[in-house]
Amino acid sequence: FSQVAEARVLDAVENLASTAFVACGSSGGGKTFAVTGGAKRFADRGLIPRSASALFEALQHRPDRAEYRVSVSFYEVYKDTLVDLLADRRKISFQATDRG
Repeated sequence: FSQVAEARVLDAVENLASTAFVACGSSGGGKTFAVTGGAKRFADRGLIPRSASALFEALQHRPDRAEYRVSVSFYEVYKDTLVDLLADRRKISFQATDRG
């Protein structure tokens, strides 16, 4: 986390910027574990829980923290389906067109 994402999370707080993390690779390559982490040990937390901790820790030290609004999106893209993992209606189909 400290080598891959921490600086980007802190930069998002300082510069009011959005940050996105993308995990790509073959099935069974460890993408889900890298992003979400393991459920048994705190030390096995992935990018999402560590990013959330770093974000709120950074905000805690800001005198203007009450002015911040935090929003989170968590998507999975598989073949031609986009899945919003935090929404009630989760699947959104999409197709490429001649315009992209």
